[in-house]
Amino acid sequence: MIKKRWIIFIVLVLAITLPACTGNSPNNNSNDEISKEDSTNTYTNPDSDINNTGTITNVVYEDIKLTPGEVFNIYVKKYPNVKVNKLALDFDRGLYIYEVEGYDDTNKYELKIEPVDGEILKEEQKQRDDNDTEGEITIENVNKIQELMDKALKDAGNGYKVDEWELKFENGQSIFEIEVVDDNDHDIEYKYNINTMELIEKDQ
Repeated sequence: MIKKRWIIFIVLVLAITLPACTGNSPNNNSNDEISKEDSTNTYTNPDSDINNTGTITNVVYEDIKLTPGEVFNIYVKKYPNVKVNKLALDFDRGLYIYEVEGYDDTNKYELKIEPVDGEILKEEQKQRDDNDTEGEITIENVNKIQELMDKALKDAGNGYKVDEWELKFENGQSIFEIEVVDDNDHDIEYKYNINTMELIEKDQ
């Protein structure tokens, strides 16, 4: 009788202690996975039909290391016989991304470039059609971007920072457009003629 009681007691103790020892391990693994996933954002674009595999961390404007001239050179090195007609810094879904577009006689080519280390996040090639814009922006145009950014920020006043900008060929002119924003999300847009450095339009 005593032996049976001891056996029942041991079984009860084991039944209570075993679940307590093993219950936390699945949750710990889940938390590790969540913390790793939160540290990066994957840049995905459903419109891409060539490459869309880049992974980048969240970048604020102050973290950007590549200059517009360096981005321009990455593009022309990859497409040496192509005319560049657009260079932009886009703020896309919380991420800064450089976008460059150009064309030749038959096709147009687009690159999206990570602004910290220059990784190509997306490349796309499409056939040109009759409605596509012609014209070319040059490295001389690109080298004026920083001066025009400084000019816009000075005009906007204290508290403003660069949100995004675009250099493109439009209506026979090389046009630079920039948007600056303050901490209250009040934005001002400027449009300049990149060749003359003259202000064309200001919208606030």
